[in-house]
Amino acid sequence: MCSISGIIAKDEEGSGSRSLLKNIQKHVINMMKILKHRGPDYSGMMFDDEVLYFENFDDITENTETISRMAMGHNRLAIVGTAVQPIPNTDESIWIICNGEIYNHVELRDELSVDHEFKTDTDSEAIIHTYEDELVDVLDGDYAYAIYDKEKNIIELRRDLMGVKPLYYIDTDEYFAFASEKKALYGLLMEINEMDYKSAFNYDISRLNPNSRLIYELDENSWYIEEDLEKVNPDYFEENDYELCKNELETTILDSVLKRVKGLERVGIIYSGGVDSTLVSKLASENCDVTLYSVGSANSEDLIYAERAAKDMGLKFRKKIILEDEFEEYVIKVAKAIDELDVMKLSVGIPIFAASEMAKEDGIKVVLSGQGADELFAGYNRYQRILNEKGEEGLKKSIISDVFDIHKVNLERDDHCTMANGVELRVPFLDKFVIDVGLSIPVEYKIEEPRKKILRDIASKYVPDYIAQRPKKAAQYGSGSEKMVYAVAKKHGYSKKEINKFFEEYLIEKIKF
Repeated sequence: MCSISGIIAKDEEGSGSRSLLKNIQKHVINMMKILKHRGPDYSGMMFDDEVLYFENFDDITENTETISRMAMGHNRLAIVGTAVQPIPNTDESIWIICNGEIYNHVELRDELSVDHEFKTDTDSEAIIHTYEDELVDVLDGDYAYAIYDKEKNIIELRRDLMGVKPLYYIDTDEYFAFASEKKALYGLLMEINEMDYKSAFNYDISRLNPNSRLIYELDENSWYIEEDLEKVNPDYFEENDYELCKNELETTILDSVLKRVKGLERVGIIYSGGVDSTLVSKLASENCDVTLYSVGSANSEDLIYAERAAKDMGLKFRKKIILEDEFEEYVIKVAKAIDELDVMKLSVGIPIFAASEMAKEDGIKVVLSGQGADELFAGYNRYQRILNEKGEEGLKKSIISDVFDIHKVNLERDDHCTMANGVELRVPFLDKFVIDVGLSIPVEYKIEEPRKKILRDIASKYVPDYIAQRPKKAAQYGSGSEKMVYAVAKKHGYSKKEINKFFEEYLIEKIKF
């Protein structure tokens, strides 16, 4: 994965606007520097018609003599292909920067090469040619991208079906800007709007919703959003036989894991010792070398299960016990990474961050997780309550709502925690085909005890029974990470009830730049 960022100066008359036009290159470079952790391997940028590629920011000189209206920047984490972005189409009338992976790019390349010439070996180039052919629902992948179409004089921003890859934007009187993380936009608000960090942090930054695109018309300085670009099929099955549903789900999960490890020699697993991450671990291990990474406080339940299961399955395993004198270090690291001050997100983020730290130490660039399975297969306690209160239809609606809200609840946090360490996260349970099958399975096959019954029945073929049947334990409790957050607050004189005050008075001062 990578980072993308960009800024458009609104070309009204006035000295302020002209100053912004002269400093566009400086501003996009600063955004790229803030996001360099997402793409440590190479960088590229364009402003108006000029394109630059470089390894280090020391290799370029900011040009304040040239008046530019638009600039886009890309930091690359090299996984697929060798090309550096921005990437053009054949006649260089269309350019793209992309943060993501397109899993069906080989198939798309075969289909599109009849009418289009491919110049690179990267998966992102396939996006340009699907854009040229106005194919809006053929990409199978996790992505957020920006396309600059010179002939139409527009910039198109787009985000994948489930929102695995993040994308944020702001629209001010002087400029419009977008970035993979909010912190790059904080930087602009501090530089251009002269805000202090706290004001920038609390600014109302928008996210582009999944499965949508934003079209910015440069001639008009206006934009609009198109949503629901891809359709989900919650009526996948013609009949609801349990064995049929189970076999189809198993096949789809197998395919999803395979496409996410194909071509990779090694992957890591963000591993809790629960059924979801264990199933992913075992399936991935049949196609490449895997290492399981588990994190918790001393004697945390997750670590006990994880170590036992890794040994029984014969898989490589690394654990990190976060000691009390490290609690504050990790709370601050995660808060800086996720750009949010929230107990649950900080708590869940700690084991993800520390696990991806270990993966980075081992030279692993891709990790998998079991994210999404609890929403898709009714793993949380609350689903039983919803069933009792609202019946099967009410539960089905709740599951659908949770699945399509997972980007803002979990995915953006998880992406930021892994990418803070230059590690890409892939989530097999949120594959577009797994979503179709999973949402089509009758809720009674999910909610029957133990919850996630149909998934547990599949897992029992691959993993130890004590894992397949292990009750759900939320990450912040199984790892002990929620206690870490409260312990840090207590250390600085804030009670559990004063946790938000701790965030506002103490923690925000530790993460500002």
